[in-house]
Parts: sequence; C-alpha cells; structure tokens
Amino acid sequence: MKKTYIQRLTTLTILVVLMTTPNLHAQELDHAPLTTTQNLNFTTLLEQTLAHAPEALETEVRTEQAQAMVDVGESWIAGRPSAQLDYIDDQMLSDLGERELTYGITLPLWRSGERNTMQARGQQYNAQVAAWQEAFTLSMAGRLRQVLADMQDADTLLATEQQATADARQLLSIAESLHSAGETARRDVLQARTLLLAQQRNELAAEAARVDAERNYQMLTGLTTRPAKPHVEIIQTTEEVSPEHPLLRLLRSDIDLAAAEIDKTELDALGSPTLSIGSRRQRAGNQNDYQDALALSVTIPFGGRAHVNASTSSARRNKVDADVRYLNTYRELNLQLHEVAHELFTLNESLPLSKEQAQLARQQWEMAKTAFVTGETDISQVVIALQQTRRSARDLEVITLRQARLITEFNQIVGVLP
Repeated sequence: MKKTYIQRLTTLTILVVLMTTPNLHAQELDHAPLTTTQNLNFTTLLEQTLAHAPEALETEVRTEQAQAMVDVGESWIAGRPSAQLDYIDDQMLSDLGERELTYGITLPLWRSGERNTMQARGQQYNAQVAAWQEAFTLSMAGRLRQVLADMQDADTLLATEQQATADARQLLSIAESLHSAGETARRDVLQARTLLLAQQRNELAAEAARVDAERNYQMLTGLTTRPAKPHVEIIQTTEEVSPEHPLLRLLRSDIDLAAAEIDKTELDALGSPTLSIGSRRQRAGNQNDYQDALALSVTIPFGGRAHVNASTSSARRNKVDADVRYLNTYRELNLQLHEVAHELFTLNESLPLSKEQAQLARQQWEMAKTAFVTGETDISQVVIALQQTRRSARDLEVITLRQARLITEFNQIVGVLP
C-alpha cells in the first residue's frame, strides 16, 4: 500500500513537470532575453522613447498650428479678401438702355486692438507648443521609469527564485545521499523532490514576469538591447509640487488660450468692418455715354450685445473648465506626492527590520540543514526553514525594489528628469 502511494506521488510530480515544461519552451521560442549594453543611459533611452512614441506625430502638427496663428496676427486684414461684382440692366423691363456695373474688392478690417489680440493669441499657441513638448517628455520619462523598474523587479526576483531553487536542489542532493547511506527514508527524498518541483514552478513564473517586462520595454523604446546597469535616482528634496511643473504649465497654457478664445469669439460676434474699393460704370440710357466713377463703401457693424454674450457663453465655460482642470491637477499632484513620501518613510523604517529577518532566516536554514545531515532533525523542519528563507529574501527584495520605485515616482510627480 505504501509503495502504491509512493508510485502515485511520483507519477503526479512527473505530470507537473510535463505540464510546466512546454510553457518554458514556448517562452524561449517567443522571446529571447534581451542583450545588455553599457552604452544605454536614461537620456539615450528617453530620446529613443520620444522618437518611437506615436504621440511624436503631434509635434509637427502643433508647430504648424502655432505658426498659422502667428501668421494670422501678422496679416494686415482681418480675413480673406473677396471680389465684388454688381450689374444692373433694364433690358427685361423698360429697356431704356440703363446700365450700371460696379466691380471691386472687399477687405475685412481689424477692429481697434483686434490685431494685437490675434498676435498675442499666436504667441500663446507657441507657448503651448513648448509646454506640450515638456509635458510630453515628462510623460514618456514616467513610462520609461516604469518599464525600467519592472525589468529590475523581474531580474531581482528571478535571481531570488534561482537562489531558492539552488537551495532546494542542494537539499534534494543531501536527502538522496543520506538515503543511499541508509540514514533516511525514501519519503524524505520525495518530499525534497516535491519542494524542488514547486520551487522550479516559482522560477518559471519569475522568468515569465521578466519576459513580460522586457516585451513592454521593447514596445516602448523599439530597442532590442537593454541597459546593463539598473536605473537609480536620487530623491528630490521638496515638499510640494512647483507651479512650474510641466503638466501645470501645459494646463495654464490651456487657460490662456481659453481666455484668448473668449476675446476672439466676442470679436467674431461683433463682426468686422469692411472696406470695398472698386470702379463704377453707368449710363442713363441708350442716348447717353457711359460714366466712370470710383466706388468706395465702408460697412461698420454695431449693437447686438445680447447676441455677442450668447456667442461667448460657451467660450467662457471652456475657460472655467480649464481653470478647474488646473486646480484639480495641482491638488492631485500634491496629494500623490504626500502619499508617496509617507509610504517611502514607512519603507525606510521597515527596511532594516526586513534585512535582519532575512539574515536570521538564512542562518536558520543553514542550521536546519546541518542538523538534518547529522540526524538531529527530520526533513520537515528543513523544508520549513528553507521556505521561510525564500519568503524572507523575497520580502526584502520586494521592499528594496519598492523603495527604489517610490523614489522614481516621487521625482516623476515633482516633474524632474534624472
């Protein structure tokens, strides 16, 4: 009966290995580990990320839009000129030969101060392009910081699992040696083997996490190589987000443009005066000669304040919405900053405790392993010590990695680049 149980347990472990092995082969065929190089630093990676990002297509369009607005403000007229032709003929009615022909060009004119307003609007578009470029750079830097931290997490945790696998393999070797010498039962060998298989599954999961992290890095940067050294930053010494934060500057440019849009909408609703210049040719009848004269007319719109206010109401609401977005973003950034600072303080306090706990767990594992070799304890105590060592080592690495990630998040929220 005992032999049948052992055979079933062995068959189960073999099935587990067969189920996990194809996943490993699939990962190896789907994604080979990226090669490392010393020539990649954060600045180089950020430049490549910016060039590879789909949002980079907006740069040229935004620049062209700003230049178009500047050109409008530098124009001498308020809009497109138009040709004008008027023809009057009495042939279909009295047919006395009366003729009148007026032709010329109509020019929309600037209102008082309107041209200066349009020039300022063009400059605000230029300022928004610069603010958008800084905000775009910071946004891509945040995504790059995240994928670099993900790869570092995956590498470190994989090394931790590999060390745990090596310890489990060492325990299995000891158990097999003692069993060959007749000093331990076959059950201890099977328990050590089961522990090794479970740990190998943990290692496979860690390898899969590294594959995902490297794939995200490739998608973001478009590179097939990765930095050899982990990305490390020094935390900024500040307690509040500056109003010069790139995102806040971009939102302020939206406010300025919304205010300029109110002025433009109001001027459009008021209408522009027009000047028509041309020539007028007419005769009183068939017996008269044609007479030529200069045709000059000026059109000046006035009144209609209620219609103007109705036209600008939407623009004023957009201005308020831009103000609200700015204030909410400013509050949210400061709230995130304080949350990260609080968590970072907590981790700094707990890190020495985790280091000591990992050291003690490692010592207990070494002592339990020695006691098992000398026959002072059974393998169950050794397995517990080994599992505790893995958990403590992993917890320490998780806290250390979290600390490094929080530093990059803190700097990202502040709005600075490495």
